[in-house]
Amino acid sequence: MRRHLITYVALAGLAAAATPARAATEWVLILDNSASMSTAQPFNARTIPAADPERLAIIATQVFRAFMASDDKLTILNFGKAGEVRVLPPTQADVRGLQFTEGTFFVGPLRKAREILEASTLPRKILVIETDGMPSAEPGLPDTVDGLRQLLGLDPGPAPFEVISLALGVDPDLAANQKIFLAPLGRLEQIESPRGLIDRFTSIFAESIRSRPESGRLDPGQSHEFNVNKYVAEVLVTVATERPTGDIHASIDAAGTKVVPLEAGDSGCDKPPCHAYQVYKIPHDPRRADKWKLNVDSKAGSGGVAFGIILRYDLAAEIVSAPTAAKIGEEIDVVARLTFDGKTFNDPAFFQADGFAANLKLGDQTVPLAVQGDGSFKARIAVSAAGPGKGQLEAVFTNQWITLKAPRDLTIEEWVPLTLTAKPLDFGAWTGARTPSRRCTSVDLTGSVNADKVALEAYAEALPGGVRLGIESPLVVKGNKAEVCIIAPGCCSDTRPAANTALVVRGKDKHYHPGAIRVPITFKLARTPFLVCWWRVIAAVIGAIIFVIIVVGFVRPRDFDREEVIRLAKTEQALARSSARRLRELPGGKRGFYRDARVAFDGSGNAIAKASGASLVLRAAKGDPQVIARGMEEKDPRTRKFQPVDSSKGPGYLRRGVIYRIGEFFFRIG
Repeated sequence: MRRHLITYVALAGLAAAATPARAATEWVLILDNSASMSTAQPFNARTIPAADPERLAIIATQVFRAFMASDDKLTILNFGKAGEVRVLPPTQADVRGLQFTEGTFFVGPLRKAREILEASTLPRKILVIETDGMPSAEPGLPDTVDGLRQLLGLDPGPAPFEVISLALGVDPDLAANQKIFLAPLGRLEQIESPRGLIDRFTSIFAESIRSRPESGRLDPGQSHEFNVNKYVAEVLVTVATERPTGDIHASIDAAGTKVVPLEAGDSGCDKPPCHAYQVYKIPHDPRRADKWKLNVDSKAGSGGVAFGIILRYDLAAEIVSAPTAAKIGEEIDVVARLTFDGKTFNDPAFFQADGFAANLKLGDQTVPLAVQGDGSFKARIAVSAAGPGKGQLEAVFTNQWITLKAPRDLTIEEWVPLTLTAKPLDFGAWTGARTPSRRCTSVDLTGSVNADKVALEAYAEALPGGVRLGIESPLVVKGNKAEVCIIAPGCCSDTRPAANTALVVRGKDKHYHPGAIRVPITFKLARTPFLVCWWRVIAAVIGAIIFVIIVVGFVRPRDFDREEVIRLAKTEQALARSSARRLRELPGGKRGFYRDARVAFDGSGNAIAKASGASLVLRAAKGDPQVIARGMEEKDPRTRKFQPVDSSKGPGYLRRGVIYRIGEFFFRIG
């Protein structure tokens, strides 16, 4: 027996007003009940293991079924004999009791699915195909993919619904065949394990209400805290065991209230314990924000669980104003908004959080929608050159949890005519600055045709070296004028434009390039004065010199050694008994700013503060102190007689232990 397939198909109707986060939906589910789901089967001369022996497809279907809103409709179709179709009541007991025993006969289910979807009057319609293999041969089964599309009513013309195929199985040959069969029908997702079915069914439902699921896993004793934001009207949670346990021990704390599951059960396997699941559908006050917690009991043997969380926002998207028709090359203004309780939604904190983004799309173009003070969003977008016909504007609002879209049809007509004319540009005269300087003026497009409707661009030709253009692209034209700036480099020389210097203005699309115009540019830029350009450098150099002078003034002067002393007396005999006086402790004995330490004595041997008129001055120097004196004598240690000291060559050095005489006193160092 060939392996099988389950398919859902979705068609989202377009609303003229705000597109809500959810709308009543016609769901058709073709649920694969073929034998290969639970039993190993031959394939290409070999045996492939059962695709879903633990019946996780049943768990996925139960979760999907339980998520349905009261105004949704779900039809579950199964395989029967060739050309037949079985309708499975969408109840917990009937889904749990489904057995995998049939062949993969698609003709009946596909025809029935098309019949249900085409007859439905609900605003949204969704069909999904999930399979673990290929269809079995049967009468009426088309031989080509085009035939399958026609069987579903997908050709000719635009598809009346979207097809989402979930292909289960990791065998390379089988996966390749699945892709050939399913990919042309629409969206295809190939899933490597049965557990992935639960995730994908959860995601499919989340997408249908413009939400994004959060998923993860928890071990016994663990919990997961999650935010339930403002404007959330309902919280959907699914929990499933990771291994067959027969029961599940999870709970939700909704801001202090323990919530009872909407539904709980298992996969209905032949040999319990089976995989188990829980589904929660919890209403929430959209005017408040809460923190909820999903808990898993620490009960021994309960095992880990996988979870999915969906937040259903009570928000809608709407294009408030946009033209119904526009010409190629024209720029159009669009206003969109989100609504809450039928009113414009305006919450700056919401717009700045959770990665919120608002964009306007037209064909392959996307431009950001800018929020206004009243909560509306505005954008200006150019009609692309894809050719006349039908187009669609789409305002898309997204954040971490939701994607809300508002479509609007747009009739695209032939190119809008564009004729440009402009007066020469005179930027005047100015003097360059130390930094780049900007000079602006306006391009006067008076007399042009449709310059305010077509996206324009501009660039400069033959600008002098270093001078550049500063301009927005596309040009912002208001009142037939657009601001243009030229930017001169800092510390520039005298600069004038060349004879052929010009601003080229043209339509941004290549279609308009032949109609470009050249607008002559004139200006006079005088060289930057030397001091204006270099005063900071000069000031820095002067500052550095002054700093060095100050530092040297403090560091370079010398001090006397701490132990340096002098002895003074009226007679030579008294000198031996005189007390030693530290030079540092005498007036002037410590160095000053740019002044070496020095001490001065008058003719009587008294220390004085001023060196002028002193008989003896001792100055700190490298090594022994220097002496400045006139008429000084020293005692020769050999002859023991005093003899004059030659001071004609400038300051000299005193020798330690030698007795000196000057005026009326004797002294020695040390």
